Amino acid sequence: MMRRIELLPQTYVERQRQRRTFGSVLVLGVLVFVLLVAWWFYLGTQISGERDTLAEVQTQNSRLESQIAELERFAQLEQEVQDKQVALETVMAGDVDWPAVMTELAMVVPGEVWLREFRGSAGMTEGATQVGTETAVVRINEETPFGRVSFSGRSLTMPGVAKWLIGLGKVKDFEATWLEDATEEEVEEQRIIGFTNTIEFNERVASERFQGGER
Repeated sequence: MMRRIELLPQTYVERQRQRRTFGSVLVLGVLVFVLLVAWWFYLGTQISGERDTLAEVQTQNSRLESQIAELERFAQLEQEVQDKQVALETVMAGDVDWPAVMTELAMVVPGEVWLREFRGSAGMTEGATQVGTETAVVRINEETPFGRVSFSGRSLTMPGVAKWLIGLGKVKDFEATWLEDATEEEVEEQRIIGFTNTIEFNERVASERFQGGER
């Protein structure tokens, strides 16, 4: 068996070992440095990407906040509309369809009768103006009226007054008719009949405007 004999001095061998060790350490250090630089670049890339993502999120948040503010404005407008709708429903709860009422009256006025004045009350103002059926001794209708109208008019004849009352009684929107007085008058040397009477409405005359969500 052959045995290796070291002919170099021990100091030389030690120096070679130290050089190899130093070289290994140097190479390892370079590798660590390269790895650190690579890691630094990687972290920089990651941070840059996260910053871009953050910027996009912030931009999106700003856009969403603008949309939320816009929606809140519309919500306030919607609430305002709803409040006004409720107020209109309350105010118009007793509103009378006066054009329809006047049309019904015009259709039953006899040729010899003309109306001079009328006073009305209905709904929220019902009872504010005292009319004949409210002060009459005899109650002509047991139902609570939706409204009332008191007329002052003239007729050429008493039968004309009767025709007027009969015509009012045929109108389905009118619940009751009351003749307060009818007296003979002389106007411009002509004998005529002056009269006042009151009619009471039922709910058929309600206009129903702004009721039940109607705008």
